[in-house]
Amino acid sequence: MKIFCLFIIALGVASARDYPLFKQCDSQWGSEELGPGPKTICKIGCLVSSVSMALYSYGIQLNGQDSNPGTLNSWLQQNGGFSAQLFVWGSVSKLGFDFQGKVPAVSAKEALDQGKVVILNVRDGQHWVLATSYDGDVFQVNDPGFNVSTYTTSDVTQASVFQVNNGYFSKAYNYIKNFFN
Repeated sequence: MKIFCLFIIALGVASARDYPLFKQCDSQWGSEELGPGPKTICKIGCLVSSVSMALYSYGIQLNGQDSNPGTLNSWLQQNGGFSAQLFVWGSVSKLGFDFQGKVPAVSAKEALDQGKVVILNVRDGQHWVLATSYDGDVFQVNDPGFNVSTYTTSDVTQASVFQVNNGYFSKAYNYIKNFFN
């Protein structure tokens, strides 16, 4: 019974997360070179944009500024976050976002239920979006590159999962967990 109550409370806290929608081609950062360049955030910055939305929702600041695609790009450049122009998944662990691995779409639902951050790979593996919730076989997303708010499970090539060890949710989850133990 304790585990069930903990699960229901954690699910309610996780589903209440309010993510911003950052567009990768926003004029504030879209023309910046991603990592070492030469391609820009607008051209290939969907993953960085998706991760920055999650960081922002947890109140994580980068060099004293709110997280957004531009500030995350700069932070990643200074902290080993790129291998050429490819995102280094474990680089954001310094910010309390521990990369758990890549999973199939069906496992992404379980990760969302557990309050984890889930970034979906869609459009035949060519694009990344932040999953905000799901209903049946439909993921609600914040898509930084397209004016799309949902993708079906069959649209998802894979999902990347982060366990958050920073911020309100993890503190609340640990408090509730300890309360019932």
